[in-house]
Amino acid sequence: MGCVWIGYTTRYRTGGAELRRAAEDFARAERAAGRHVLCRPVERKHVFVDEMRRVAGAGLRLDALHLFTHSGLYGPMFGTTAWPEQLSPHEWRDLHIPFSAEGAAWFHACRTARWFAPFFARTFAVPAYGYHWYTTFSARADRFVFPRWRDPEARVFLIGFPGRTSHGPLASLAKYAGVARAETMKRFDPVGPGDADTYDAVAPLYDQVFDDISVRVEELRWLERHLPPGRPRVLDLGCGNGALLQRWAPRIASGVGVDASEGMLAHARRRNADQGHLRFVHTPEPRLPLPDASVDVAVSLLSFRYLDWDPMMRELRRVLAPDGRLLIVDMAAKAPRWHEWPRLLRDHARASLRGQRRAGWRAHLHRLVRDDRWQAMLRYNPMRAEHEYVWYLQSRFPGRRVEVLNLARSSRILAFDSGPVSEMREVELTWP
Repeated sequence: MGCVWIGYTTRYRTGGAELRRAAEDFARAERAAGRHVLCRPVERKHVFVDEMRRVAGAGLRLDALHLFTHSGLYGPMFGTTAWPEQLSPHEWRDLHIPFSAEGAAWFHACRTARWFAPFFARTFAVPAYGYHWYTTFSARADRFVFPRWRDPEARVFLIGFPGRTSHGPLASLAKYAGVARAETMKRFDPVGPGDADTYDAVAPLYDQVFDDISVRVEELRWLERHLPPGRPRVLDLGCGNGALLQRWAPRIASGVGVDASEGMLAHARRRNADQGHLRFVHTPEPRLPLPDASVDVAVSLLSFRYLDWDPMMRELRRVLAPDGRLLIVDMAAKAPRWHEWPRLLRDHARASLRGQRRAGWRAHLHRLVRDDRWQAMLRYNPMRAEHEYVWYLQSRFPGRRVEVLNLARSSRILAFDSGPVSEMREVELTWP
């Protein structure tokens, strides 16, 4: 038997009551059309997983799945900003959703068309729909009209709309004036990316750019300041071409680099062939090929955005010694706030001066970022927003804070030292 399943959240950020209203109004319209509808709150990711199990156990098949939620670039958000939860790509792939032969999925949430809806379509082999821009509540589906919240008979829609956040004040004015039209949900069919979502095709160009990892001046300086004293055992998450472990080889007891790209690992092994205490391992899933408590420090340099956060955090807690720590340096999407512009100008001037001193490096970098294969790879591996790092990491490691190392026009480099992993919040880290 086919059904329409509708889920919504109420606790993550603001607008929870409004999300519920939009979902229930949508459910009422679907029932009026004669469809069998299930409408459920899903405040936690394990609740969503349990719902899918119950639907399958009841012998139902989903003709349509609808989620009315907030969203990060990697999909719908559950929980709260004090303890954010998000099904990771690995967790989605492990999940069974009982779609019917004609099933499809709709994600009524901000930015779900940028990465998540195409990923979902590929993963579950069903059409998936999402919005590219941010969402808003409206009394009409085609343009913005202020909802009549107090009228129980009035319909509330959740629609995508260019606005002040994405297009500036003029777009916001056009939206509230009712002139601009709402975004049509974008459809994605289950077409695979081939090898476009990996670093394999661009590995030779990347290896040229970061032949000498010291070009990452602030990032490297921060990492080496936080590296434990003595000769630590190091795990490099997303090790790329192995240049970081190559630099640290004389000062560490052992090093293990893991990466999902075989092409990158080939360069890492080549450049470290004479380092017997370093090894490099292919890890296509968030499982680490290491014994318990065998690592003193885990480092993620410009790679944490690609990792499956909850499954990987569980593995890190296992392989790190009780006083071991996680060091993260990564790039996040965030435009500068008005008071950050003086620092932005200083950081930009410093980066430009360094680029002039390293003409060869700058030429290699321009060749990489202009390469079509690099641009294709970025479409399948987008940057997360700054607040996703802040809320996630600071909730898992209470008392620790995300730092900003430098600023650019639309992004910034963040750094995070977890402190002793024994102080990580253990509650609810297990995947359902």
